[in-house]
Amino acid sequence: MIISNIIFDKKKFIISFDNDEEIKISEDTLVNFGLYKGQEVEEEFVENLKFEDEKTEALLLSYKFLQRNKTKKQLVDYLYKNKIQREIIDNILPTLEEKKYLNDEDYARRYLNDALNIRKYGKNKTRYMLMSKGIEKNVIDKVMENYDYELEYMNALELLEKRISKDESDPKKVYSAKNYLQGRGFEFEIINFTVDDYLNGE
Repeated sequence: MIISNIIFDKKKFIISFDNDEEIKISEDTLVNFGLYKGQEVEEEFVENLKFEDEKTEALLLSYKFLQRNKTKKQLVDYLYKNKIQREIIDNILPTLEEKKYLNDEDYARRYLNDALNIRKYGKNKTRYMLMSKGIEKNVIDKVMENYDYELEYMNALELLEKRISKDESDPKKVYSAKNYLQGRGFEFEIINFTVDDYLNGE
């Protein structure tokens, strides 16, 4: 096969061959492979060219997407949505992890910190949210090893104070407040302890 023409069309270069085949590649791929008009190439070379170009495109998409702090699962879903092949995705994930663009443990630690200090979620909801984002159980267990239960209690108390007064005697309102805390992801043990502590004026 011989490259019969190279023209630029918007964001891609169109490489034409003497067998009427055409492929579109990025400028980076064009430069990296040193392509030029009249160059003779093998069909295997062209397939490799396509693969490397898709790989480059996938990496660029990933770098942009990961600027917003995402998990591996979120990235894979995003690349699928952008029609990146699984083979390409599997090929670039180790590169992204090696370069620290992708680190589920770091993501989980940051999310846990936000959950406690900003969102004020209980442990159950934090764990559920991490699982829903594709974080593996062993990673979640690891970041939860040093969970700040004292801060969780303070969060539960702060939320409770906004729902009922310290002299609340209506069982329905107390029950509703407990349900609210449960919805925020607090465990039954800490809910009951916090409510009793609050109402009894400890």
